[in-house]
Amino acid sequence: MGESILLVEDNAKLAALLKERLLKRGFEVSVEPRGDKAVYRIIREQPDLVILDIMLPGMDGKQICHTVRSEFKGKILMLTALDDDHSEVSSLNLGADDYLTKPVSEEILQARITALFRRPSLVEPQKNMTFGALTVDLQRKEVFLSGSSIDLSPSEFELFSLLIINHDTTLSRDAITRALRGHDYDGVDRSIDIKISRFRKLFNDNESKPKRFKTIHKKGYMLVSTAWSKHD
Repeated sequence: MGESILLVEDNAKLAALLKERLLKRGFEVSVEPRGDKAVYRIIREQPDLVILDIMLPGMDGKQICHTVRSEFKGKILMLTALDDDHSEVSSLNLGADDYLTKPVSEEILQARITALFRRPSLVEPQKNMTFGALTVDLQRKEVFLSGSSIDLSPSEFELFSLLIINHDTTLSRDAITRALRGHDYDGVDRSIDIKISRFRKLFNDNESKPKRFKTIHKKGYMLVSTAWSKHD
């Protein structure tokens, strides 16, 4: 079998056309229309290549690229209708390996894919993130607050890393569940809320008026990057 490709595209007609063309070229191809669910699939399935749109439901392509880069070793090709320098530069800075705008000919797409598979990875996986007193080693799955290690379970670290990589961005329960579990939030499971409450205790956040792990009313949760003063 050929290299595996995950096509993240919410336009069903375009996705079907691209999948047909790629299958004829000998690739294994699967399609994911939701951005937040794509995070789960990219990390779990580890395809050789992700072809990624930017404008997606649940989580946009730039967020996806930034979120998965510390754990995804394959190539990422952005394929989007956004034809502007800022979108291209920011996508490449967030970990994309190449950038193409729609519409694109079959020959150009194939040439870019072939070139990506020929070259070694040019992206250094994200390893550390630091905000004030908080330091996170994404590779070793270690968290430190003011130099002291914070013990998190594997499932807690999954949620924590999703929040910190997407810092200052509100993530809904739906988006979190799709990104971490690959399925929709059932409206009943309280495990996310329980973990957030535990984070507030572990990281000295004010539980009645939290500043570090904010609850955004009717929207979700946000890790605030500016709330980690070294003097707290």
